[in-house]
Amino acid sequence: MWMLFAAATAAYAGAFVELDYAPIGRGDLAWNDSGQQSGTLVAEGDGIVVPPLRSSIGWVTGRWGFSGGGTVARLASFVTTSATETSATRTAIRPTVMVRRWLMDPEVGRPLFAIHARLHAVFPGAASSEDAATSDEQEAIDQQAKEDAGRIRSMGGAVGFSALHRWPNGIGVGFKSSLQYSRSAWTNSQTVTVSSLLQPETTLTVSFWF
Repeated sequence: MWMLFAAATAAYAGAFVELDYAPIGRGDLAWNDSGQQSGTLVAEGDGIVVPPLRSSIGWVTGRWGFSGGGTVARLASFVTTSATETSATRTAIRPTVMVRRWLMDPEVGRPLFAIHARLHAVFPGAASSEDAATSDEQEAIDQQAKEDAGRIRSMGGAVGFSALHRWPNGIGVGFKSSLQYSRSAWTNSQTVTVSSLLQPETTLTVSFWF
């Protein structure tokens, strides 16, 4: 009896690597045309730190799956003239974690369905300097960097369902459909701005099971 239980458990435990592709749609084009970008190029809504093709690595045990991934975007500029030297960097680090619950044992050779929940956050980095700036000018430069960091910083999550078909060679093909939410807030000397976005997303997935 114990040997049968161990064999059944081992059959549904292992690692996997997953690729998700989110095609660009009319909503992305409308977002860009409306000028909703942060101005930093590396915030979540700017499209660089959340590329169309994403990867994650995870582990399946029984009907539960746990996975995580991350992306990094960094924009740096350095300008040198005969009178001064200026530099500016903007960085975003975006880790993600996901929990998935299969509705049946993840066997090969048949369609598999699951529900999932995902959390993510964007951690910012922003720095600017000018070697010939006065104290007041440098204070204004630092304030702009602080505002940009606030525009980059965000957090959110998603819930949804997915379907997958696995073949005996360890390759799986399917899709995920999610309702995702993100929120950011930043401030300057006069105003506080809070921005949130709730939107659907469907991605095509290819996974490799080990």
